[in-house]
Amino acid sequence: MAKRWAGSALRRGPGAWRLAALLALLTGPCPALAQGTVSVLPVQGLRFGTLSTGIPTVVSPLDGSHRASIELVGAGQVTVTFELPAGLRAAGPGGPLLPLRFGAADGRVTFPRSGASLVFDPQAPVSFSIPPGSGGATVWLGGSAEPGPRQAPGTYEAAITVSVVVANSAT
Repeated sequence: MAKRWAGSALRRGPGAWRLAALLALLTGPCPALAQGTVSVLPVQGLRFGTLSTGIPTVVSPLDGSHRASIELVGAGQVTVTFELPAGLRAAGPGGPLLPLRFGAADGRVTFPRSGASLVFDPQAPVSFSIPPGSGGATVWLGGSAEPGPRQAPGTYEAAITVSVVVANSAT
């Protein structure tokens, strides 16, 4: 069994500051300014853990310890778009690619106070309304890592960019 990680907890050398900045961003509240009245708080990145050569690993958007999670606090008409990578890249220049796949049910929006949820395909934008006084919404992302039968062991990383657009009520 080969040992692979979607990210390294400790890192030294070139690029260590980038990882530290990313971890700082993903571990604490980091309100992002948006039009309207919604704050974006990254909670957790997507984590695949240790992978076995040739065996796909699926992370459900319902898996609280591995899924990506983003809190949206406020109210308004919101559109969320993900820029999804084709795979995880091994650390270092020109490292091998570990393919990723995102399916039609790998995205989920939950509304904690009402208990309602919305399943969506993260490869397409999703739009929804956060009613005033509802406490906001939580966006979850799952996916699959698909190491090949000859996948090289190592630490693999990728960035997922999330765009949140809030409709401006003044227009």
